[in-house]
Amino acid sequence: MKVIVTGATGSIGSSIVDRLVKNGHEVIGLGQNKEKIERLRADGFDIRKCSLNDKQLMEESFSNVDCIVHSAAFAAPFGFAKKFFQTNTEGTRTIMEIAQKLGIKRVIFISSSSIFEKANPNDNHGDSLPQIQPSHPYSLSKYYAEKVLNDFPSGMWIGLRPRAVFGKNDTTVLPRINKLINSKRYLVIGNGKTLVDVTCMSNFLDAVECALNAEDNATGRVYNISNGKPLEAGYMMSKIAHKRYPDCKAKHLPYTPIKVLSYFINMLGYLSFGSYQPSLTPYSVNQLTKRMVMDISGAKKYLGWIPKQSFEEGLEEIR
Repeated sequence: MKVIVTGATGSIGSSIVDRLVKNGHEVIGLGQNKEKIERLRADGFDIRKCSLNDKQLMEESFSNVDCIVHSAAFAAPFGFAKKFFQTNTEGTRTIMEIAQKLGIKRVIFISSSSIFEKANPNDNHGDSLPQIQPSHPYSLSKYYAEKVLNDFPSGMWIGLRPRAVFGKNDTTVLPRINKLINSKRYLVIGNGKTLVDVTCMSNFLDAVECALNAEDNATGRVYNISNGKPLEAGYMMSKIAHKRYPDCKAKHLPYTPIKVLSYFINMLGYLSFGSYQPSLTPYSVNQLTKRMVMDISGAKKYLGWIPKQSFEEGLEEIR
């Protein structure tokens, strides 16, 4: 199968490219990071510099392909709404329009579990869009990107909504957590008892392949993806910390003062017009302290996907 992967210089996109090439697909990756493009090309991958704004180049690249895996996104705990929506929402619309124009059989859109930001944390979130919209611009841009999909024939797309993908080449989840760890201690906000889902990279890549090969009755839906075994946040922090520093101890920080502090630090970022990038934001605090449990039965039923790797096994793969 000939496949286009957008966002191929990101941690998720480059992992998708690597997996699909290894499994015999003809893959063209599109990305923007020049250094990473050169590195991937040196490893033998077909990677082209292209932004989501370059419609002509994308049309040329998309010619005669069977499937697009759209993983390109602007993902950050802090940023201005305009960039999030231009990249994540309007960029998705552009991809879908070109795919429809060229008659591409399937688009696999990579969404985000952050769309459940304002949903009831006591619920096990199903595949449907939550009734309450998220507030963070990244989450909201992904929420509306999922709505964009519904403007196109259901037979041409499948969405995957992973929760906190980590693994080899991870430049997002583990690097942020590692900021809370040193040789003496690791920080836990609150009591550490909050249940959260995460997704091993291997499990996520299995889901991408299942979506590529899924029957037509699986299209027109967005599927939650996770390991399917929520764990306490404190336990996960301890396992990640002790992999680096076996003797470090937990230091618990009170939730309310940290959450209030995060609002002030976040405001400094906006007042500086982005020249100051906050290290602590309400969004990042929520990711570590708010219960997030995903119902993945839809992906199992319609995609034939089963998460095989545990959190602990996923950590063991990381050197």
